[in-house]
Amino acid sequence: MFYDLNIPLPEAAGKAGGHVSSQEWAQIAQTVEQARVLGYSVVALNLTLQGKLAPEHLSVWNTTPEFKNAQLSWDRATGARVGGATRSVGRGKICVLRRLTAVIGDATQGHSLASVDGAYDIVAVQPTNDAMLLAACNGTWDAVDIVALDMGQRWNFVAKQKVVTQALALGVSLEIMYQPALAGEKTRQQWVSNAAAVVRATRGRSVIWTSAARRALDLRAPYDIANLGEVLQLNGDLSKRALAANARAALMHAFTRSSTLRAVIAPKHSAADEPEGLAKKARMAR
Repeated sequence: MFYDLNIPLPEAAGKAGGHVSSQEWAQIAQTVEQARVLGYSVVALNLTLQGKLAPEHLSVWNTTPEFKNAQLSWDRATGARVGGATRSVGRGKICVLRRLTAVIGDATQGHSLASVDGAYDIVAVQPTNDAMLLAACNGTWDAVDIVALDMGQRWNFVAKQKVVTQALALGVSLEIMYQPALAGEKTRQQWVSNAAAVVRATRGRSVIWTSAARRALDLRAPYDIANLGEVLQLNGDLSKRALAANARAALMHAFTRSSTLRAVIAPKHSAADEPEGLAKKARMAR
């Protein structure tokens, strides 16, 4: 299974009172369908937020339309989660999750993530300085599954291996978005520099590839992206894992964090919310 955990919503959606128009939803739906055609099994729609997070930011999902050949991880009428990464998906369909990315410049923004913990299938933070990168990597905030760095802009900090390995030890992944690699020459050069820095700091471990594609035309097939890793001296096996096993590990980290108590005891769910195989075993046992 291949994953793309970053199909962004419009920037206006992350602002106070923001919403997504019907035309914008139609473009997002087209991108999701293209991802399915290219061979992806799971995608995440990404709401990027600057500033403190509040429960009202969930209202942007109230206008979600019906997606063709897709199964959503939330109820379109209420916005409530209905199984997320653990829910079974029918053959030929693609699973659509919700992701939150918080652009964080001070610690209070990070602490506000707890206010909607559990509402999103996966939570990422995008630090803007050294102190916030350290906080994102060392477990200061519990509700963090992915550290997302702006791949198309020059950073005002250094992704040091000593800092990044703290995130890896906690099961937190680092993201490499490939959309800037398809932009102009200057942006591509900056992308190569930034992405190579992530690969050096992680040694290729716990890295995930995402598209950050706002249009269907910006998506690339999984094996095309795996080959892109050669530019970063990321070998083929590690590059493929960044689209599959590593992305799945990020989702399981999110599920474990939000649905278990200290990763030991999980709350009981109905059979409808369990993977199909587990539900079948449960019926046979009865």
